[in-house]
Amino acid sequence: MSQSKTLYQLQQCDSGIDQAVKRIQAIESILSDSNELDFALKKQKEHKLILDEKQKFLKSAEHVVEIQNQKITQNQNKLYSGAVTNPKDLEDLQLESSSLQKYLSVLEERQLETMLESDQAQEIYNQTSAHAVTISQKKQAESEILSAEKSALESKISSLQSDRVAFLTNAEISELPIYENLRKSSGGIAVTLMQNSSCSACGSYIPSAIEQEARSPKKLSFCPACRRILHPGSS
Repeated sequence: MSQSKTLYQLQQCDSGIDQAVKRIQAIESILSDSNELDFALKKQKEHKLILDEKQKFLKSAEHVVEIQNQKITQNQNKLYSGAVTNPKDLEDLQLESSSLQKYLSVLEERQLETMLESDQAQEIYNQTSAHAVTISQKKQAESEILSAEKSALESKISSLQSDRVAFLTNAEISELPIYENLRKSSGGIAVTLMQNSSCSACGSYIPSAIEQEARSPKKLSFCPACRRILHPGSS
């Protein structure tokens, strides 16, 4: 087996490991990203505070109306009980009754407005709560899928690493240091295929002399542009 083919096969193993590691890093980044859920929970909390405040105002408004009704009841009892006979006192009670009824209308209008605001706040809170639940469920489902994928990738890496060790044990690779250095300096791709007299990595033209040299089973040839190891793909 030619040196370039041996290194190309080693690279396929290393590239598989690199891709799996990169995907695991992406998965971990996704799993650790809780911004969407945090934002949804924050909005839910904000609208819960608003709802609590509106319900507090409504309760206060209801209490004020209740007190006003009690005052009216007391006024009516005095007015029609027969206990008050003085014309001036009766007139005062009638005026008071009219005033109390008018103010009750104002209070009931305020109560209605407060009730509508409370209902609206409740609706918005229900919507934000439902949205937070949806995001949480989506996150949980996504987490389960990605965690399973991560586990499979970790198994794949372990298998590829075992294959790499076995491959290096069985193959004589005198140019391994060159390969390792090129992987570091060339984005993880040390060996590139020649296709139609061109380097598949950078697209540069490969002169015929170098192309013939690359087909030699005993020596390595390099792309004159990107300096990667050339592999003819058929030897």
